[in-house]
Amino acid sequence: MGASAHLGAVTNVTIMAPRKPDRRTERSRTALMSAFVEILLREGYEAVTVERIAERANVGRSTFYMHYTGKEDILRKSMTRPSSVLAIVVGHDIAPAALVPQLIHFHEQRKMNRIFFNWPIRPIWVKCLGEMIEPRLVAVARHARARPILPLPLIATQLAEAQIALVTHWLLGNVACKPEAVAEALIAETRAMVSGLLRIKPDGSLFIPGEKLRFVEANERTK
Repeated sequence: MGASAHLGAVTNVTIMAPRKPDRRTERSRTALMSAFVEILLREGYEAVTVERIAERANVGRSTFYMHYTGKEDILRKSMTRPSSVLAIVVGHDIAPAALVPQLIHFHEQRKMNRIFFNWPIRPIWVKCLGEMIEPRLVAVARHARARPILPLPLIATQLAEAQIALVTHWLLGNVACKPEAVAEALIAETRAMVSGLLRIKPDGSLFIPGEKLRFVEANERTK
């Protein structure tokens, strides 16, 4: 991943086709994201400011605030794609192969992107992923008539922490392990935690009924 891309440049998950964005708006958003990531990877999160992002993107501060509320907001947006892939593990009968492209991307870019797996960014990523997992937990719990041990927001945060911890230890611990095995472990770990923390009965379902997803490669052109 170069400085012009962001963390989740490999795989995205869509449930329905998005509206075609305005070209000028999209150019501004892309320039801002590229400027943000360039500063982040070169100098660290503490060096990022709205003023520097806008200056690097050659737009005004008002244009920045048309798209993002601040530097944490643009950081969270940069995490949407990898978070979506991990969040989908909750409540969907996903195959390990669907996770492998994102894991390969993480592994190939681990030196450049290690900042995302350490403080102060990692807890922000955990929070972002947890917020994406929570509505999926609600759907699973409702369908399975579950009796959660803990409040669902806390369970969602714990699931997010566990998923990111597994990926982090794999990438930064120099552990010889194939991405296929990590994908399988992510799915097994998540399902076990969902089943246990929601107290789902043995005959209950862990999946959201009727959900249809399409996994999109980043280089696939939108028609």
